[in-house]
Amino acid sequence: MSVHFGRGIRAQLGDSLEEKRCLIVCSARGRIQFESDSVLLPILLRNQVTWIDTVRENPSVEDIQYCINDHKNNSPDCIVAFGGGSAIDTAKVLALTLAGTNQNRNIRSLLSEPRLYAEIDPIPLFAVPTTAGTGSEVTPFATVWDHKSKKKHSISGKSIFPQAAFVDPQLTDNLPANVTLSTGLDAFNQAAESIWNRNANPITIAYGTRAFQLAFYALPRLLSGRADVRERDQMSEASLLAGLAISHTKTALCHSISYPITAHFGVPHGLACAFSMVPVLDRSLLNDDGRFTALADSLFGVNDADMLKAAVKEFNKSLNVRDKVASKVGEVEQLLSIKEEMFTKDRAGNAIIDEIDIDEILIEAWNSD
Repeated sequence: MSVHFGRGIRAQLGDSLEEKRCLIVCSARGRIQFESDSVLLPILLRNQVTWIDTVRENPSVEDIQYCINDHKNNSPDCIVAFGGGSAIDTAKVLALTLAGTNQNRNIRSLLSEPRLYAEIDPIPLFAVPTTAGTGSEVTPFATVWDHKSKKKHSISGKSIFPQAAFVDPQLTDNLPANVTLSTGLDAFNQAAESIWNRNANPITIAYGTRAFQLAFYALPRLLSGRADVRERDQMSEASLLAGLAISHTKTALCHSISYPITAHFGVPHGLACAFSMVPVLDRSLLNDDGRFTALADSLFGVNDADMLKAAVKEFNKSLNVRDKVASKVGEVEQLLSIKEEMFTKDRAGNAIIDEIDIDEILIEAWNSD
């Protein structure tokens, strides 16, 4: 895939479409943003455009199946995903299910039989993120939620990668504070989890470290109202780099813990991920092979992993992560009641922790001050 980054880079999207029949996938608000953008307007004038503008946060199996059924006779030349992770993930699934080489339009079949989508030649997908968080525009993963059973499903593989990503920080300039917070925390946590990860290598650690640095400094400033476009640019870069890192490493324990918290209590994804970061970091430090002291040195100029732990704890506290999660959950017993759902081997197993005790992690995160 190709990656294009920079303020105003979305102007180059039209050159890639070349008067194609385009399916644009977004939310209702995303469509308003797209149609009112003078830079993107020529795309609507030069191409035959069909819209799916009904994407909701954390799209369900039923939501996406409805889109598939509604457009199963539509054969676009390309798909443009415009929005946050939910829009991009939905578009990734549609790129597979609407492809002419695919005879199976049932999303549950794809979820249960990964080999089915591994053989599909997907519709070319162009991803244009309007938030700075998931990095989905550069990952081979798509998340689908089954809200009835409170489960999160993932489709992954080379065929999930978009053909191109156009990451334009200008599209994030007017994000509301709550979206900036949740998506920003997702980027921060993905950066962290790509570093303290069994699948990490020097390249992914370099991506993750840069993303961690950028989010660590930019996100609090954005939420305090002291920031300008520079911090928006930094968060978009952090999201992109963290996405590139987890494309190789995958996410780890914090994400594994987060999914049931989001599914059962409606806690925004980034907040749910950040909730367990401090106790997970504390346990990961027991297996420090130098990556944590190096991360501390990149932030503070001091090879002190304890300083890193204190800084992450203060970071979460300054953003009221624990209190925001608690306001949705109610009591810690509510979290403990679903602890069995929080260990998924393909995510939790990536953590560099020898023995994982979910109870202890939840209680420590809950009691953090």
